[in-house]
Amino acid sequence: MRHTFLVVDSQPADLEAVVRQLKLVGPGAEVLTAPSAEAALALLEEQRIVPSMIFVDYHLPGMNGIEMLGEVRHRRWLERAPVAMLSQPVADKVVVTSYRLGACAFLSKPARPHELRETVRDFAIQPVRMNAASQVPGTPGLVRRSAAA
Repeated sequence: MRHTFLVVDSQPADLEAVVRQLKLVGPGAEVLTAPSAEAALALLEEQRIVPSMIFVDYHLPGMNGIEMLGEVRHRRWLERAPVAMLSQPVADKVVVTSYRLGACAFLSKPARPHELRETVRDFAIQPVRMNAASQVPGTPGLVRRSAAA
């Protein structure tokens, strides 16, 4: 199966680091990039694709990562696309809001290669599906936060 990833980050070094790691995920993985939320949303609309996973930096020029996540969730054809947030340390409120809007992971920047691989494995390559019966009470389903976040 061929995977397409979208990475949205205005910092070229951070963007390239994530792209390099995602290209190692599997042969033929396609990685699309955008420097802003607006550019990413335009790309998604133009190509009408549902990426295997979207990685979004919280600190973006214009619309921030949380606002982009909200826009992604308002597009019916993208509402189930896995979205992982990336950021330098932020307030817990930002992390909680991300999860409430449907983020599957919140990773600290710079993203650690093993965390990126695990996130892709868990939510894009072999999506974990939990239902109310299988979820352990008091634990979030389908979420991950890196240790440094």
